[in-house]
Amino acid sequence: MEPLIFLLMGGAGIGFGLLHSRGRVRRWQAAAVSCGLKIARQSTFLRPTLEASAGEVGVRIETCGNKGRLTRITIKAPEPWRGFNNVSLRPEVIVTWPRQIEIGDPSFDSTFVIDGPLWPVLAAFDAETRGLLQRVQAESRVELSSGQLRAQMADRKVVEVLPLLLELNRRFARPLNLAQRLAENAGHDREPGVRLQNLLVLIRELPEAPATAEALRTACSDLSPAIRLQAARELGAEGHGVLLGVAEDLQDDASSAQAVAALGRELPFERTKDLLDRALSRYRWQTAHACLKALALHGAVAVEILAKMLEDDDSQLALTAAQALGDTGSPAAEPPLIQALQREQKALQVAAAEALGRVGTVAAVLPLEEAAGGLFPGELRRAARQAIAEIQARLEGASPGQLSLAGAGAGQLSLAEGKGGELSLAEDPSGRLSLQGGEET
Repeated sequence: MEPLIFLLMGGAGIGFGLLHSRGRVRRWQAAAVSCGLKIARQSTFLRPTLEASAGEVGVRIETCGNKGRLTRITIKAPEPWRGFNNVSLRPEVIVTWPRQIEIGDPSFDSTFVIDGPLWPVLAAFDAETRGLLQRVQAESRVELSSGQLRAQMADRKVVEVLPLLLELNRRFARPLNLAQRLAENAGHDREPGVRLQNLLVLIRELPEAPATAEALRTACSDLSPAIRLQAARELGAEGHGVLLGVAEDLQDDASSAQAVAALGRELPFERTKDLLDRALSRYRWQTAHACLKALALHGAVAVEILAKMLEDDDSQLALTAAQALGDTGSPAAEPPLIQALQREQKALQVAAAEALGRVGTVAAVLPLEEAAGGLFPGELRRAARQAIAEIQARLEGASPGQLSLAGAGAGQLSLAEGKGGELSLAEDPSGRLSLQGGEET
């Protein structure tokens, strides 16, 4: 009796499984037909499967996962999508860094990992395509590789996911004019990071393409200062006005600073000076540093402003001012730099010493040696010695090695006997500066 009961129960279970499989396949069939697919083959035995097609596009729906509780849809084009045979996409399960490709859309880049050639990926993954992929991912687990789209989901989601996958397939199958698609993305994508990425690829890889020139001119009106900056740089003289605008609007500190650096001497002295004041008042520190460097390009006229900045409470600004004073190439920069050597900030002393190496005269040698004579001079000693060597190299008639620091006794400087123009530190601890024949000065 018991074997019979078990047999009946087993048969009932098999019958129930077949009914469930048939119901499942009928739902797949209804979803496929509603999407315009033609059913090619279906099976309800053991592993329920349905195959369908739309023109040359093949679709396979089948069970998967633990005990076949999930459903997988695979869409395969007759050939891998043009340019996509080496592209793969999968969900970001564990954060990996660095990623192979970043589209420039933070939400999308944090959801998927993409591998493959950059051009076709950026060209194909426009805003609509990224949106479709994220909608599919919200309902399933989607992957792309070797020209195939696959999504794994709960069976009830098939009716929602199948039409999205077919639309993705249609978008990937479009003719891929790389330059034109990149230009369209650079000009119209909703994400500034995506626009910038596409523009950079055009600049780097297709600089002579008509689409690149068109994209650059469009980018000059972009809402993003970083994109306007990049476009203006590439356009040269044509982009000069855009660079001025990016520099002076101070919307984005980094972009304004880079625009100032790109303009250089083409940014007039008075405008640079005014921009420095505005940057300081609005705490745009990167732009302030760039302005200090740009002022140095105008030479002696900038010395007074830069000298005042040596006393700024911001030590980093003071360091940049010291370096800029050296870059002016003006002898007028020597006195404020010598004063900076007396400050107790070691970093500023080093910067001043290095700057004196570029603009200093013999008058700077003794202050340099004294500044380097502390208990732990370290980097300052090296900078002072290098500065003295550079000053010596500029002396008319001097030759390498004629100017050097003594081992002891600060302030010992003399002209050596026997060879005209030789300059060295005297052995006498009195620190006297003497000419040939013992004539004191």
